[in-house]
Amino acid sequence: MSSRDNVYHSRLHTSMLILFIWTLTWSPIVSTAAPAIRMQPGPGSFLFVDEKGDPSKRITVYTYFPKGLDPSAARMVFVMHGSRENATGYRDTWVEHAARYGFIVVAPLFDPEQWGRGGYSYASVIARDGKLQDPSLWSFNVVEHLFDAIKSATGNKSSSYFIYGHSEGGQFVHRLVLFLPNARYAKAVAANPGWYTMPRFDIKFPYGLDGSPATKATLKKSLARDFVVMLGDRDTDLNHPDLRKTAKAMAQGVHRFERGQTYFKEARSRATELQCPFGWQIQVVPGAAHQNGKMSRPAAAVLMGR
Repeated sequence: MSSRDNVYHSRLHTSMLILFIWTLTWSPIVSTAAPAIRMQPGPGSFLFVDEKGDPSKRITVYTYFPKGLDPSAARMVFVMHGSRENATGYRDTWVEHAARYGFIVVAPLFDPEQWGRGGYSYASVIARDGKLQDPSLWSFNVVEHLFDAIKSATGNKSSSYFIYGHSEGGQFVHRLVLFLPNARYAKAVAANPGWYTMPRFDIKFPYGLDGSPATKATLKKSLARDFVVMLGDRDTDLNHPDLRKTAKAMAQGVHRFERGQTYFKEARSRATELQCPFGWQIQVVPGAAHQNGKMSRPAAAVLMGR
């Protein structure tokens, strides 16, 4: 081999080594970088990486931004989907309300492939070994982290948000109220949950607070917050396919309408027992069954103080 060939092969080896080192050091940075959050007028979506929680769970977030709305001053309403994971449908249902009252709709999708059975609405607070998980990993704190991320990306100056959930989304919201007493929501609405975590320490979690992160001190704070249990008076189907029928769920009532009333009465009793302020309300929507569309209109009015 000539000296010229030696020089050529030496340079080729050096170039390949540099490329290999560059690939090792650069590629992971590209693959793990959080996508930018962009919100344009009209319907949209973005991928959210929860860097304050579990960044391995990438969440698609569907949004609606009314035209002409100032992003720095706009109110933000989180809309939590039900068990069918129809976050786009929930977003679309709230478009007319956003346009009417002037707020941003934020509808995150919690898919079961990432969160597992019950991880969206209750199970994320308990690890597989039965111990409490770090609060940063709870599904409920995703909303808090997402709120900060949107504020940072849009320059929004809001100090609080509003939140609504229907069906399993209602389960999510009422447990967020129970387990995040200092969450930054201004008002929360849980519509037609199928079953509840009762505000009682003599019932095991998830049907009660025994073994949960709640304490009497945190429960006092939760009971004082601005929270509405919203129930359709025709949500009484005893054979609804999504109605949980375990013994502990049936102890709360035979259908959703009855269970919601039981839950509210229990909460009011706890406030009296603990001698603390009670800020919760119950609102019945006449003629509404288990229908997100019929619940969304009065819920939007309640959230916006109308």
